[in-house]
Amino acid sequence: MLPFSRRALLASAGAALVPHTAVAQSGLPERAIRIWVGFAAGGGSDVVARSIAPAIQQRLTRPVSIENRPGAAGATMGDALKKAAPDGATIGLLPSTTLIGRLISPATFPFDPLRDLAPLGIVGTFETAFVVSSSIGVRTMAEYAQWVKNGPPERRRFGTAAPETFSQYFAQLLAQQYGLMLDPVPFRGTGPMSSDLGQGRIPAGCGGLASFVHHHRGSTLRVLTTSGLARNPVLPDVPTVVELGFPWLQLIDWYAFFAPGGLPPQLIEAWNRALHNAVDVPETREQLTQYGVVVGVTKADECRKRLIADFERWRILLDSLGIRTAK
Repeated sequence: MLPFSRRALLASAGAALVPHTAVAQSGLPERAIRIWVGFAAGGGSDVVARSIAPAIQQRLTRPVSIENRPGAAGATMGDALKKAAPDGATIGLLPSTTLIGRLISPATFPFDPLRDLAPLGIVGTFETAFVVSSSIGVRTMAEYAQWVKNGPPERRRFGTAAPETFSQYFAQLLAQQYGLMLDPVPFRGTGPMSSDLGQGRIPAGCGGLASFVHHHRGSTLRVLTTSGLARNPVLPDVPTVVELGFPWLQLIDWYAFFAPGGLPPQLIEAWNRALHNAVDVPETREQLTQYGVVVGVTKADECRKRLIADFERWRILLDSLGIRTAK
């Protein structure tokens, strides 16, 4: 378990000014809160959780800890959350990109996010990004495709935060448009993958945009395209798949908080209010925006509806790769 950064704690200082009565009426357990993240420190899910958690802690005036539980594309954490007590003291952050695993191999994906977990609300949306190491010297998808075609088979390798996630399939679908067949290399999160990209140990990678913004600005890797409809304001130099001529690949992903299934409705509502209040802190919103996250908290039922709709969209995209999905 890692501590919050000094910047994150200072960023949420304004939340401490809320009236004591608002804290007393939060409706959440009067004890320490745990937020589980299914990936290693340094990736997009981790930085989003750490951006929001200090504001929750300041408003509730009780300890809030982040626990990284990497493994199996977030499924390890989701399985643990399914088994946790539904008392409101333990919640988890999951990116939508990892939940696609339920469609591909339900027998090995140990939880159903619609049945075993209770959605608390989406806190922000993001794009999936395809990136390359600066060491290979390409600046566009067309240049990257030519670089792969002109070299040895090792150039087809690309990193993915975990196998059988949307980021893996997005990269492979994108590569198809350029006549490429790419080989996924799984990592335990985008933090380790970004490190290998920066050091040139792997030529390309794919994951949530939040994981790559600062690396792109630091020139250790380059984002070639995103899955967005319009260019993200934090990286205005990066084209979208729509601009590249592949509008069918456009898909907006999201970060959402979940609790164990069976959480009472009053606690779901209390957590949704807490998330709204935390994200409404200007410093928290600014920090999330700097990672390329479009901030906005939904109601719990809206999160559930969005997941159902995305499952249907993912089925269509996976079908184009010849991958059969579970019903």
